[in-house]
Amino acid sequence: MALGRLIDGFADFRAGFWKENRDLFDRLAREGQSPKVLIVGCVDSRVDPAILTRTQPGDLLTIRNVAAIVPPHQPDAAGYHGTSTALEFGVRGLSVEHIVVLGHALCGGMRALVEEGASHLSQYEYLADWIGIVRHARDMVTLGLPDASPEERQCAIEQAGVIVSLGNVLSFPWVRERVSAGTLAVHGWYFDLRTGELSAFDPETALFRPMRSTADAERMGLRRAGGDHPEGSDRHLVRFIEALRATGMRPGLTVGRAEIG
Repeated sequence: MALGRLIDGFADFRAGFWKENRDLFDRLAREGQSPKVLIVGCVDSRVDPAILTRTQPGDLLTIRNVAAIVPPHQPDAAGYHGTSTALEFGVRGLSVEHIVVLGHALCGGMRALVEEGASHLSQYEYLADWIGIVRHARDMVTLGLPDASPEERQCAIEQAGVIVSLGNVLSFPWVRERVSAGTLAVHGWYFDLRTGELSAFDPETALFRPMRSTADAERMGLRRAGGDHPEGSDRHLVRFIEALRATGMRPGLTVGRAEIG
């Protein structure tokens, strides 16, 4: 039944969208791809970046993994570097102009980080090492927001994980070179599927704020031209937690509004 839906869906796609956009597919086949935006998103079936942004084939280069995590630059480390390889291809091979780390509410990978050590997680062979890349986000939120409810803590950790991944993106030297040259900007976004809100990390306020326009998205990117070029994520994490405490915000519920809850 599940596969039947896919086959039927493809038949509809080919008879409809593909046929109606034959010129687009012919051009992509002839000229290749030249996306301007690379998105690192989660594998969660509810948060497909292309659906959320209503983009066309060829518009996005998309990397998806558990919890939308970007590992740090590790050129000499053993192992397979799928996310890093795709990031390098986007930056060095396709010269994308924007990198977006897209976290989301109700993330199972981040929930596993919150519940790390629970018996039901012992069946997974790779999960603990992978989510451990952003364990620092969980630890800082737990220490910085000790009075947060479990729901508030999960939201804060999901957003803090985006900030850690932003720092890891900037640990790649060929990313930093382009950010310094003003040809590449790095963005941290967060989608709340409960409210339909898409917010971005704002370096000026250290909060995730709703995006209403292209100008909002551009302003909240990390770039040399904006005076913000972090080598890591600690400074932004500290400011994020301090901002949440100072404003009394409940992260991720109605992010960025003056009054929450």
